[in-house]
Amino acid sequence: MSKNRRKSDTCLNCNFALRPEDNYCPNCGQENNTNKIPVTHLIGEVFEDFFHFDTKLWNTIKASFTRPGKITIEYLEGKRARYVPPVKFYVFVSFIFFLLLGKISDHAIDSGNKNFKKGKHEDFGSMNISINELLGKKKSYSVKDSGEIKQIEFEYRSKDSLLKQLQSYKTAPDSILNKLLVEEDIDTTKANREILRSTLSLIPSKSLALDTIKPKYGIFNNVKFNTKEEYDEFKENIHYYSDEQVDSLLISKGEKASWFNRQMVKKTGRFDSDDPQDIKELTHAILKSISLTMFIMMPLTAILLLLIFYRKKYYYEHLIFSIHIHTIFFIIFSFILTIQVFISESFAGRLWPWSFLICLIYLIVSLKRNYHQSWGKTIGKFFLMSIPYFFISLILILFAVVYGFLA
Repeated sequence: MSKNRRKSDTCLNCNFALRPEDNYCPNCGQENNTNKIPVTHLIGEVFEDFFHFDTKLWNTIKASFTRPGKITIEYLEGKRARYVPPVKFYVFVSFIFFLLLGKISDHAIDSGNKNFKKGKHEDFGSMNISINELLGKKKSYSVKDSGEIKQIEFEYRSKDSLLKQLQSYKTAPDSILNKLLVEEDIDTTKANREILRSTLSLIPSKSLALDTIKPKYGIFNNVKFNTKEEYDEFKENIHYYSDEQVDSLLISKGEKASWFNRQMVKKTGRFDSDDPQDIKELTHAILKSISLTMFIMMPLTAILLLLIFYRKKYYYEHLIFSIHIHTIFFIIFSFILTIQVFISESFAGRLWPWSFLICLIYLIVSLKRNYHQSWGKTIGKFFLMSIPYFFISLILILFAVVYGFLA
């Protein structure tokens, strides 16, 4: 049944002159129809666009998993009508991935908060005490000159946790003692280990030093408070601190009054680690930041592909491959996350190692098909590319975490 069109001499969209037989504007493609559009037509357009996208999405996913690398090859050959455009495909999939990731993080925070509320909580703050203080500052305890050894400090949050830590060190193997010495820049020689063992054995199980050392309530680096009252007052008033007040506080605590330090004091001062809502907001900000850094990661990956897999000479060819690969990875991870959210966390946990293995195999097969090199060269270049990719992604993730916290 043909449409009943009321035609116009000019296109209502671009004012292009139309002939009587033109059902569509040859300039912009708009339908030549001056009739008022009924509501049913508007609803029909919505469903038509949705199912058109749905069909393209199905074709794209089907081609991606039946023949790895196919959509990249066909897209670069100009066969694009049947598939979702690469950027739109990535945005759609990444939105679902980070939505599921946010849902899982919220669930983990809520579960952790319930378990936290079941137990008793007391904020002792973070404290440090040296071996010398635990020995009551009596230097005659050791048969050798062990001044450096006695300066080794232990960080603890309660008396019980410190006693357990000391007990474990007294019976610890050489590897653990070496780690303790390295942290204090002391040579890991047999003589130093023996001095450390003999010194630790002299520490009494009941020490007056533990009762006299006051806890420090830390905010950031050396910005600490001696009493809980000072700490609580700072947390309450930090919202109203000016930059000058924060700088003054930093200087008084021996810290540099830089922009980064100022922001860290403000953010850590306002952040309440015991408030689930604060933790959720921080987690969502970090996830959002990571999702944005992926738009940097994909072009950087394309540069690595251009340098290592140089068969294709144009940068955009490598960029399309990079976008498609990251999108497929997100689809695989989203599938596991969906199982974790809606079916079983334990079952999903067993699937995660397999998902990484699938991604690895998928990437190698896709590289082989797209760059037409031997399996040996493909695998070798894959490992060559993996090293800079790992360090770049690590740096970007760290940057995203810091930026998410500061934002």
